[in-house]
Amino acid sequence: MTTHPDTLNLLRETDLGVQMGLYTFDQLLDRIKDDRLKQIVTASRNDHRRLQGELRDLIKGYGSYEEDPSLMTKAMAWMTGNMKMSMDDSDQTAADIITRGCDMGTKTLYKYMNQYDHADLSVRDTARKLIAAEEDLEKQLHPFL
Repeated sequence: MTTHPDTLNLLRETDLGVQMGLYTFDQLLDRIKDDRLKQIVTASRNDHRRLQGELRDLIKGYGSYEEDPSLMTKAMAWMTGNMKMSMDDSDQTAADIITRGCDMGTKTLYKYMNQYDHADLSVRDTARKLIAAEEDLEKQLHPFL
């Protein structure tokens, strides 16, 4: 039995979302000064790493390939984050960057969940977990904006 293309597409997009979240956390964590904000972001990074492990298991199970975010995507994220932080190196700016990333990530995943509606339930479940993690993080960051 072959795997439905929707499964592989949603798996790839969810994996890319986790990778971009981890990339952003790693980029900003050392610049955050507030201990509580640092704890929130660190906990979310750990949650994303756990989801990344789930995704790696799914990727192996489906025989899919791993794909890194494009160099252009990473460069744009790096430039945006560093430009904003260089203009205002504050926790509020870091929280804003992460919140915008969460918003963009959840919108994108909702779109792909709808687009790839024939994806296997295990992949859809992991995508839902990432959406929930991003929405939760966004709420936790509201006091820092």
